[in-house]
Amino acid sequence: MTGAGIAKALGTSSVIVFATGLAFRTFIYGRMYIAPGDPYGFSDVIEFLLGWVLIGLLVASALAALILVVRGARSNRIAAGWPMFLVAALVLLASALHELAARWAI
Repeated sequence: MTGAGIAKALGTSSVIVFATGLAFRTFIYGRMYIAPGDPYGFSDVIEFLLGWVLIGLLVASALAALILVVRGARSNRIAAGWPMFLVAALVLLASALHELAARWAI
């Protein structure tokens, strides 16, 4: 797999994990059981893990894009724009969309 392919796969994976996290927060989080008196439940652990997976993918995407810009050919430099755009967009939208998903929860 080429460097551009790796960066594209990482960016796409980031979007999938982000969408999965929003769908989980909207449709599943509120329906999972939390024992009375417990500060958090299993749903909080799942959301925590999804958040860390997303952070890891975003960091890997940004690093892959930077490597493509620095060491890649001209076509790789152009391809590095896609994951960099996704990383920036997801970082900016994550908080607002997570709060919106919590409000729209079923």
